[in-house]
Amino acid sequence: MLFGSSFSRLAIVATALALTTPSSLVHAEDLCSIAPSSYTQAKTDHPELSKALEALEQHAIASWFTDRMTTDERSTMISSMLSQCSEDTRLSIVVYGIPNKDCDAGLSSGGSVKSTEDYKAFLKELTDAVGDRKVLYVVEPDAVGLLAKENSCGSSAGYLDNLKVAVTALSGNANAELYVDVGYWMLADLTNAAKIAPIMQELGSCGTVKGVTINTSNYRSNDECATYCTNFQTAMGKSDMSCVVDTSRNFNGNPTSDWCNVATAGIGKPPSSETGVSNLDYFMWIKPPGESDGECSGGTAAGSFYVDGFTKLWDQGYFVSEGGMKTIADGTGDATQQSSQTAAGSSVDQTSSIGQEYDSSSESGAGTVAPPGSVLPQTPSPTSAPVDTGASQKSASTPSPTDAPTQAPPTDGAKCKAKLRRRNL
Repeated sequence: MLFGSSFSRLAIVATALALTTPSSLVHAEDLCSIAPSSYTQAKTDHPELSKALEALEQHAIASWFTDRMTTDERSTMISSMLSQCSEDTRLSIVVYGIPNKDCDAGLSSGGSVKSTEDYKAFLKELTDAVGDRKVLYVVEPDAVGLLAKENSCGSSAGYLDNLKVAVTALSGNANAELYVDVGYWMLADLTNAAKIAPIMQELGSCGTVKGVTINTSNYRSNDECATYCTNFQTAMGKSDMSCVVDTSRNFNGNPTSDWCNVATAGIGKPPSSETGVSNLDYFMWIKPPGESDGECSGGTAAGSFYVDGFTKLWDQGYFVSEGGMKTIADGTGDATQQSSQTAAGSSVDQTSSIGQEYDSSSESGAGTVAPPGSVLPQTPSPTSAPVDTGASQKSASTPSPTDAPTQAPPTDGAKCKAKLRRRNL
C-alpha cells in the first residue's frame, strides 16, 4: 500500500549559507507530532524499554488521521499536536480515509468514510482543525500504487477522483506540503514508474503536490529509495516533484522482498529535512517503530506493540550504531543523549508530558504496507486490540473488500484544473 534536484524550493531542506556571513548556519526544518499511544502502555508494561522509547519520543513519529478513529479521537489527537508543537515546526500527519481504502487486501477497509461526500467532510474536519499551521501531509498510503497497478481495484474503487478531492482540500492551506504515497515497488523500474507519472500529473493539477512518499512501513534503504525517486523523476520528465522516505525501520536495508517483521531491521535515521540526498526532501518515521506488521516472524497482532521486534529494531539500528547509545540488554543509556546529537526532526516540547494528552486505546498507528499480492503466513485480524488504524495492508489472495467500492463523481476530478487556475489568479 506506501524523495537534489533543480527543485526551486530546496530552501525547505536548508536555508542557504549567507556568502558574506561565514558564521551562518544551515537551518533544518523540524517535523513535529505526538508520541504513539502504544508507547505509553509499553513503557508501563516493559520498563526496560522506557529509555529507548523516550529517545524515540524526542523525534516526530507521524500521526495517522484516519476514519477508523472516532471524531472525538481525531479531534483530541490534532488538538494535542497543535498545543504541544511550536508554530515554527511542521506537523507530520498521515491522511488515511479514502473511501474503500485498502481495496486489494481488504484488511483496513473499515471506517466511517463510505462515500465521496463522507470523505469531503472528513477532510474538512482535518483542514479546519489545522488551519494555516505548517504541516506535512502524507496522502493516502497505497492508493496510487493500487490505482496504477494493472487490473487493480483502485480504478473501480474511485481512487483517482477521490485523491483529487483530497489534494484540492489539503492544498487550501498555503503552508501545507503534500506528498502522495507511492508503493516503492511501483518505482523499482521505469516501466512501472511510467504508470505512476500520469496519475501524479493529474493530482498535481489539483493543488500543490510536492512529491511522493516512498517506503511507507517498509524496509528499503535510503540509497535504494533515492534510486526509486530518480526513477520517479525520470518518468515525470522533470524534477519539480521530489520524495520523502520512511526511515522508521530501514537502517540495514533489506536484500530480500520480506516485508513482515523483518528480523534484521533497525530503526533508521531520525526525521529531518537534512537528508544529504538531493532528491529526498525529508526522512520521516511514518510507521511507529515497534508496532507489529502482523502475526508473522513471531510478531503480535498488526498494529500492536511487539516487544521482541522493538528490541531488535533498537539494538540493530541508528541510535546504537551511530548514536552511541546502549542496547536494551545493556540498559539503553541516557535517553536524552541522542536529542542533543540530532538537532533536526525533533518532536514535541521536551518539557511537556509527551503523549499524555492523547492516549486513545483504539488508535495504535500505522500497521503494514505490503506490495499487492504478497502473502502473509498468518493473516492478522485488523480488529484485534489495539485497532490498527493505519495502513495494515497485507495482500494474500485478495479477499473481497469489507465495503463496496464507491465511485466518486467524475465531475470532481474535472474541476481540479479550473480550481487551481482560480487559486493562482
